[in-house]
Amino acid sequence: MNEMTAIGIDIGSTTIKGALLEPGGNVSKVIEKQPFPEPVIGLNTSHFEIDPLGVYRAVLKVIRQLLVHSPHANRLYLCGQMGGAMLCDRNGCPVGRYISWRDQRFFQKDINGKQLIESVRDMLGNETLAELGQELKSGSTSVLLHALVKSQNVSEGMYPATIADGVAAYLCQKPPNMHPTMAIGMLDLKCSNPVWHRGLFDSLQLNHLQWLDLAEIDKPYGIANIDGVTLEVFPAVGDQQAALLGAGLVPDELSLNVSTGAQVSCIVDRMTVGQHQTRHFFNNKLLNTITHIPAGRSLHSIVDILTELSRVQGLPIGDPWNTLVRLMNEIEFNPTDHNLEVGLSFYSSPVGENGYISGITLENFSVGRIMVAATRNLAENLLKCSEMLSTRRDWSRVRLSGGLAQTLPHLTRYIGHYFGSDVLVESASIEETLSGLAVLAYGRDPKSSCGDSES
Repeated sequence: MNEMTAIGIDIGSTTIKGALLEPGGNVSKVIEKQPFPEPVIGLNTSHFEIDPLGVYRAVLKVIRQLLVHSPHANRLYLCGQMGGAMLCDRNGCPVGRYISWRDQRFFQKDINGKQLIESVRDMLGNETLAELGQELKSGSTSVLLHALVKSQNVSEGMYPATIADGVAAYLCQKPPNMHPTMAIGMLDLKCSNPVWHRGLFDSLQLNHLQWLDLAEIDKPYGIANIDGVTLEVFPAVGDQQAALLGAGLVPDELSLNVSTGAQVSCIVDRMTVGQHQTRHFFNNKLLNTITHIPAGRSLHSIVDILTELSRVQGLPIGDPWNTLVRLMNEIEFNPTDHNLEVGLSFYSSPVGENGYISGITLENFSVGRIMVAATRNLAENLLKCSEMLSTRRDWSRVRLSGGLAQTLPHLTRYIGHYFGSDVLVESASIEETLSGLAVLAYGRDPKSSCGDSES
């Protein structure tokens, strides 16, 4: 049988990407992609909903493209965007739309002038929030399921899912089953083993949904038959955890993951209450993390502003991102130059909720310098959040991963300046999420100190 027997699919919010997985956490050079479907149009501006059938079709197309290269594949591993919510029936068919984690309806205000998300926080209380790992945001699965239950006639035969769980359910034609890395903000973290937080379900009116026992990654979830090929499908896992596993993160390291959003994380043995969130990782470990740090999403909004006049006039804009990177690289790196300041908090985040540009002079107001100042602010925010994660800075190395870390040389230089270039190490893989799936499929790299593989 062909050695490459496993397929990995990463269901991202922009791109659905798949590859053939190889032993040792490696990914084949054959990578297939499909765009994640666009949101449904004509909705309230705060709503962000997707037709799940469009997602399923895109995933099937990627799998079929990979089966051309490896017709003997017999296993399928999935990871996907955490947060978001949908409902499925007992045969894995979607009931309604998928509400994306990018949905903002819970920032709307209730009749008392309070944001709905704040009302939910008040209802749960600090003790319950701590037990949930401080995981309660507008796009969290729990609050979006609460919105679904309140707005629809939800029967007792419906099963909750994230979009990746929904894909697995659809392929296997059975009820969705969440893995602990997907069930963030819905587990009782004071318990040593992953268990649902039943008190949360009572408070958010979710107790009449069908909550199956949590899935285990070393046990196949179901069987999918695609064009005559039979695939064992394993439970979908969180894309953040898969990416950090693929990047090679080990317990004594700090992770700086910088992509559309940025995160700082570290692997721990037990839950602690602080300014961070806590999630399940692999091998009975937890992940302390601070997420939603402004990064690529904010940088791209600057790019959009800089190219808006050309776009509205229908003029060609070429390759603005690579042009901006070139202009940045023409500016000498100077970590002590703070004359021009750019704040990237263009949305509610751990480091603020209002962006800015200040210190403008005729001499420094250029596209390249704006982007350099924004990149410096990104590195400063990573440092600030890492100190929120651990004031003792008790890590031996800083592992840098994510797409922006690979494309912005100034970012790496600023991170080296603030954290120390001598402790900075690169990601173990460029394709981090898919490499993480390869680790799960074939066993953990023996150099890792996280423990034995779950596979």
